[in-house]
Order: sequence, then structure tokens, then C-alpha cells
Amino acid sequence: MKPIFVTILLSIILLGGCINNDKSTRQRSTGAIVTDTVSLQKDTDILRLTDSLDLLALTRKLLQWSEEESKQADFEPRLANTTDTVYAGIDFNAHHQRLKELAQTGIFTHSFKVNYNKIALAIDKEVKNRALIWETGALPPFGNGANPWCNCQDTPDNYPAKIWIMHLSFKNDTASYNWSWGDGLVYHMKALREDGKWKIDYMEGFDYDGYIRSFVYVNQIKGSWENDLVRVDIGDETLTLWYHGQCVYFYPIRTIDSQTVEMIWARDMDCKFDNGTNQKFGLKQVPVQGQPFAKFTLRDNILYAHYYYDEWVRQYSKQVQSEVFTPSYSRRLEHY
Repeated sequence: MKPIFVTILLSIILLGGCINNDKSTRQRSTGAIVTDTVSLQKDTDILRLTDSLDLLALTRKLLQWSEEESKQADFEPRLANTTDTVYAGIDFNAHHQRLKELAQTGIFTHSFKVNYNKIALAIDKEVKNRALIWETGALPPFGNGANPWCNCQDTPDNYPAKIWIMHLSFKNDTASYNWSWGDGLVYHMKALREDGKWKIDYMEGFDYDGYIRSFVYVNQIKGSWENDLVRVDIGDETLTLWYHGQCVYFYPIRTIDSQTVEMIWARDMDCKFDNGTNQKFGLKQVPVQGQPFAKFTLRDNILYAHYYYDEWVRQYSKQVQSEVFTPSYSRRLEHY
């Protein structure tokens, strides 16, 4: 019986040793995997931190170049004759110099420069065929009136040091992020890593579709209009009437076609004083909230108005303020 008992006991001991060895091996193996993952994550974090610092430096360099070092202007126009008062298109001699300047900076991708040139070609086409009228001394009939490199009018003192980046995300060799220097400014950009170096690939100020949408066509009723006293801004859903710098009314519109809209009477306002539009002047036929008040039609780049309450308009012009509700309005041009 003893030999059998000894054999069984040895088998149990050996089996227990194998189990412990397997457990120890699994622990060592699992520990190695965890260590490798942590190491990989640390390497990735360090790389992304380096990328973020590089992108911040690139953004600061971009803004400093556009503000202080750039010698050429964006989309310079040309005159067909020196006596003309309307530009004939883009000055492509100046534009090619601009493209050369962009290339010499070494901070823009080929794709960015192609898009930049595409915008110039679109502007030139529409100005040449007179779909866009660009008058000398006036702001161009495109863009938002701001500097497209920062979507700003002015730069703050010591602006490079104030720039920071946020909302940073990576996908392969592309980085998407916003930058700001405060004051409510947030600007979207994308960068692409080329040959180990980050370069600007997209800027919201030079978004092609955004530029095309900003075109103010001569046959487009949307835009800004004026007479000698008031300003009328026609948007997609609202007509904004500036009775005064401190009195603005917002009227819904009904679009009849691309060159005709109806203005609906309303009392939605930001006005510091009584502008008299609630007066009845002893008349029975007066403007009613929610009902059409006037029809505006664009013809030959002039905005013509037809008022549904003729007598009320006459009395308003006589007793309150003339030159508000006039028969026509001219397109408003911002001048330098």
C-alpha cells in the first residue's frame, strides 16, 4: 500500500507545482502587456503634446506673417482702363506674385494654394461677366468685410503671445483645431503633416463654399440697401429696417421669387425711442401685425418698393419722418 500512497502524493505535489507555474507565467505575461500599453500610451501622449506645441507655433507664425511680413494683397482687382470706376476682374500678375509668396513661406500645403487660386478664379469670372459689380474705392462684393486671415478687424497688442489652440483632434496626419486670442474670437483651421512638418491645409477665412455664398450678385435681392436716411437689410427670412442708429425693426419676409419679397408688418424691435410706426393718423386702413405691408422688387440693381398702405405711408412721411418709406433704394456699398 505504501508505494501506491507515495505515488499518489508525488503526483499531487507535481500537479500543484505546474498549476502555480502556469499562474506565475500568466501573471508575468499579463504584467508585460500592461507595461507595454502604458509605455505606448505615454509615447502617444508625448507625441501629441509635441504636435500641439508645433501647431501652436505654426499658428503664431502664420498670424505674424500675415500681419507683419506679407507684402502682397489677396485677390487684387484690375481696371480695364485707368478712368474706369468699376473693376474688370482679378489682376493675375499680382495674384501670381501672391501665390509665389504663399509658397515661399513654406507653411501652406499644395491643397491650400489650389483652393486659394480657385477662389480667385471664381471672383474673376463673376466680375468679368458683371454678375458682381466691384466699384473702385468700395469694399468688394464678397467676403464679410473682415480680414480673412483672422476674421478680425484689428489685432490686439502682443497678439502672438495671446494665441492659444483648443478643440484639437487628430486623424492620421491631419489635425483639426480652433485658435483664439480672446475677445470672443474663435477661428477654425486644419493642418497636414508633410515630410514630418505641419503645414496649413485649411482656414475658415478662405473656405471656398463660404466665399461663394458671400457673393453679392447684382440680380440678388438679398443684401444691404439704402436711401438718404435709412438702411434696409434683406436676409433669408427677415428684413431689417434701420430707422436710426438706435432704432432697428425686424420684419418677417415672404419670398415670392429670387428678385421679389413681401415685408410682413411686425413690432419686433431694438429701439430707444418711439419711431411713430404705431400711429394711425385717423385712418381706418393702417398696417396690421402679421399682414403684408410692402412688396420689394429688384430691377436693374435698384430696389423698388410698392406699399399696400399708400395713405398711411404719406401721412407718416408728412407728420413723422420723410425719406423712410421711399419708392426705391440703392444698393449699399461699404467704402474704404
